[in-house]
This record gives sequence, C-alpha cells and structure tokens, in this order.
Amino acid sequence: MDVVAVVIMAVVVPMLTAAAFLLGRHFQRRPARGEELSAVTRQHIDLFQGGQLNQNLLDAAKTRLRELLERGELAAVEAALRPGMQYVVHVRALAEIGTDDAGRILERQLQRRLTDDQMEQSWYWIDLASSLRLLNREESLPHLLRCAEAAGEIPLGHFFAAETVCFLGFAGYLRQPETGLGRAALRVLHRALEGLRYGVQPCVVLEARLGEVVENFWDHRPEKAHPLVARVAVEAVRLVRRAPHARAALTEEGAERETFDLQMSRLSVLEPALSDYLDEVPRHLAKALPQARGQELRDLLSALNDLHAEAAAEVMPLLERPGFPCAEPAVEVLTWSHDPKVGPWLREWTRQRVSLTRRAQWRRRALPPRQPSAPPDVPYRAVLRALRGHPSLETERFLLLAACDWDPRRTHGAAVVPASAGRRGDAPHSRGDPGRRWRGPDASLARSRPPRRCRRPGHCQPRPRSPGAHERGHGPAPTGLTDHPIGSFILRNLPP
Repeated sequence: MDVVAVVIMAVVVPMLTAAAFLLGRHFQRRPARGEELSAVTRQHIDLFQGGQLNQNLLDAAKTRLRELLERGELAAVEAALRPGMQYVVHVRALAEIGTDDAGRILERQLQRRLTDDQMEQSWYWIDLASSLRLLNREESLPHLLRCAEAAGEIPLGHFFAAETVCFLGFAGYLRQPETGLGRAALRVLHRALEGLRYGVQPCVVLEARLGEVVENFWDHRPEKAHPLVARVAVEAVRLVRRAPHARAALTEEGAERETFDLQMSRLSVLEPALSDYLDEVPRHLAKALPQARGQELRDLLSALNDLHAEAAAEVMPLLERPGFPCAEPAVEVLTWSHDPKVGPWLREWTRQRVSLTRRAQWRRRALPPRQPSAPPDVPYRAVLRALRGHPSLETERFLLLAACDWDPRRTHGAAVVPASAGRRGDAPHSRGDPGRRWRGPDASLARSRPPRRCRRPGHCQPRPRSPGAHERGHGPAPTGLTDHPIGSFILRNLPP
C-alpha cells in the first residue's frame, strides 16, 4: 500500500505542479479586460466610419418615447436611457422628437455616469452633445460646460468640445473668463482647437465660426497673464500655420472654402498680437507657480509646457515637495529648460525614488502587470521623455539602463535614443537659441501625409457597408462634427 501511495504521489504531484505553473502563466499573460474595446465603442467606431443605425428600431423608439412623453411619464423615459448599444438609438429618438421635455431629459443625462469605462462614457456624452445641438438648445450650454469641467481630460474630449463650441451662444461665455463657466468655456475652446490636430475635421472652423470666436475671446481677455488664454493663443497660432492643409481636407464646394478662408483671415490678422503675447507671458506664468494650487497649478504647468517655456527655477522646488500632486506635468515642463543643472537633477531625483539597476536585472515581461510597478507619485515615463531634452553621456547611460526595465509599460512611448542625436544646435532654429521668438511647431507632420476629405452630411454619402454591419449599428449614422473615421485615434487613446 505504501508503494502505491508513493507511486501516486510521484505521478500526481508533478502533474499538479505543472498545471498550476501553466495556469499562473496564463493569467499573467492574459490582457486586462480594461484594455479591450467594449461593444458600445465598437458600435460607434462602425457608425463614425459610415455605418447606419437600424431605421426600424429608431422609428419604434420614437413612437414609444413620444407616447410616454404625451402621457407625462418622464421617469419612464429616463429609465429607458440605459447604458448599452440601444442608448444612441433612444438619444437620437428624443432629439428627433424635439420637445422641451425631451431636451431637459437629455440635459439631465449629462450629470450621469453610466459606466466605469471612460471610453464608453465619452461616447455617451458625445451622443448627448450632438443631439442637444440638433435641438438648438442654447440653454443646454451651461450643462455641457459643467460636464466638460467635471469630466476633465476624458478620452475623445476633443470631439465633445467640437460639438460644444458650435452652439450659437458659446462665445458669450468667453467674455467672462474669471467666472467658473467662463474658465470652462476657455478649456473647451482650447480642446476644440487642439482637436484639429487630433482628428476633428476642419469643418468645425466653419460651423463654430472659430475665427469670430477667437476674435471675441481676444477682445475680452483678462489684463493679467492667464494660463488658459495662453493655451488658446498657442493653438490659434498653430491653426493659422496649418491652414493650407486644413483647407485641402474640405470638400470642393466653393461656398464652404470661402467661409473657411473668411474665418482664417480673422485669425491671420490676430496672429502678430497673439505671438507678441506668447513672447511675454511665460515669465509671468512661471512667477505664479509657487503660490498656485489645485486646478490653477495644473493650468499653469500645462500652459508652460505648451509654450516650451524656461521655468526650471520654479518647477524643481515644487517637485521637492512631499506628495506634490502635479509631478507629471511639472516634469514635462523641464523638457524645455536650457539650464544645464536640470539633467543631473532629474536623474538624481529619479534614482532616489526608483531603483533602475534592480529593475533592469529582472527578466523583461511580454505584457505589463495588472498593478503599476513604479511608485504612483513618480512620473517615470515623463522623466524618460524629459531627459531626451538634456543630452549627455550620463543621460544616455541612464536611458539605456531604463530601456532594460522589466515592465514594458514603464518605457512604452519614451524611445531611448543616443544622446548625441538630440544635441542642441545641431539644426538651424534649434530651441537652444535664446534669442528666437516663440514659433509653434511646424507643419511637417501635416505635410507628411495626404489630406483626408471632410465627410459631412449632405456633401458625400456614407461608404457602402455590409448588411451585417448595418444590423450591428442599430439606426442612422450620427450627424455633426464627429462623423468621420476615427478608429485609429480611439485605439491610440485607450487608457494604459
């Protein structure tokens, strides 16, 4: 009997050990569920690439919701707006019904968080903004601005902002930059202008009359230096310099291009004043850093980063504070510093918080771990990117050691290159020239790929789709500024 038990143990124990090992490897390598695209996201990608909702489903939803509204059962209508693939159908149905009750119900939806998936929630908010714009409800603007302010830097926020700036009364909030809604309007305007470099179609310049909007914003700017004003000015200058490429992406219709040229001419007239402002404002923003707190501090750091400003003397003491909440944007600002002390300081600051040598000794994984491996208060990836602006032999050794990190998430997006490849002064107009005026990034990226034709309702038909794609989509394709193929953009903006 003892011999049988020994034989069983000799056979079973190794098998159980091998099974446990393989199971552990499977769970370790399996992608996290949060990295997968939800069904709602896939549905909207299909819709924005020309797919259509099922018209029968839309008509049935309109009939049912209209009957509930006529009977005054508003709670039942709101209960029908549940997260999922039918949400866009019911939102579009309420927009086509067009009553005041339908508009107020859509406004209340902006205050709801329907899912923990940020990408999916962004789609729901874009559906609501597009539908409220179809209703021409100017009274919805405060709700949209508060939603944008509360949501922060959400995925696809550029497209939500593009829908918001097209409301007729949007420019009125820019005349009050010191109020809560005024600051929210400035952030939305900045996101919309920035979105023109991230997939938002140039037709937003026409529909939002961005030239007039920026002109109105500039006439009512505050007297003192303001970070949000600086960020909007940076994007306006960039838009002027990318105008030929944006114009080529419009349709061949003469009236459309004429309207675009009119709006861009307004911005071109403002460009000298904007550039002079951007030359003067960085030092004032940097002086305000030590006393700033909360959202004001984040806005200041973001503006200094957009301006490529010199602010090392103010930023490095902030990073020395225990538990400093804005470490990542602060490190990004140091990328543009000309101070030779910044590179050694950044390397030493990182070594005190992250053991690079120990992390480089472990075997590199194919997939990142489920939990962050670096301390949450250390912007490790931002440090690696910032050090590329401070080339030296020591920096090159530091980056090469960081490239051996076992966690692929820590070095993803921070390409390690030889320090000599980025030395200041190797190219004309390098940022090492202290006497040059502020000039936004050139349009080399814009010229490197052919322009995409602007796809707007009424100017071109959706590309033909298979019956299966129509059935998955459930109803008419969304109209408005967000009607264009952005599948690749969505994939690039998945949360890490």
